Amino acid sequence: MLIEDVEHLIETYYETIQISGETRQSVAGMLHAEFDQLMASETKELSRLTKDRDRLDHERVKLLQAHYAGVVPLDLLKKEQDRISAELETINNRIAAHHDEYAAARANLEDSLGLLAHVADIYRRCDDANRRLCNQAFFTAIYIDDDGEPRVTYQRPYDALCDPQVQANALNWAAEEKGRGSNRDQSGDSGRGFEPRPSGVSNGA
Repeated sequence: MLIEDVEHLIETYYETIQISGETRQSVAGMLHAEFDQLMASETKELSRLTKDRDRLDHERVKLLQAHYAGVVPLDLLKKEQDRISAELETINNRIAAHHDEYAAARANLEDSLGLLAHVADIYRRCDDANRRLCNQAFFTAIYIDDDGEPRVTYQRPYDALCDPQVQANALNWAAEEKGRGSNRDQSGDSGRGFEPRPSGVSNGA
């Protein structure tokens, strides 16, 4: 098969994975909701780490006070300060990693979906060098089957974002969320449009 034919097949394949605006919003909404659930499940762990950090800060202050009072010798003070500093560093790194991990994951999700929403248009305008970079960013391998159809394996996170089942789940999730929102609106508006109650009649409040 000529290289020009292969390039045409790959260009056409990108058209099949470019997502619509609706799919982009639905996948983003569903995955951000999952991130929210994961963060909520780790609230207790963060609370424990914060309490441990406060305890160690207090312990360090008490240690210095004991040293100044002549109760704790200098060599023991240094040993305990090193221990507290090491524990505090571990705790602070874990807290920072928790926040950074989710912030980075959310940013990467938005960047990846933004690219996926325009990837066919981008690839069509690329020169050969940038097409290779695009292929490397999206795929770990590209094969052309005997019937002339491309078959690919995806890089992360596109292995999930390009999964038809994930996209279908996201669209269903968005529809259900819209339905729940509509029900909440109707429930909240249930008292509107009725004539005011006569004066002196209780409204049950």
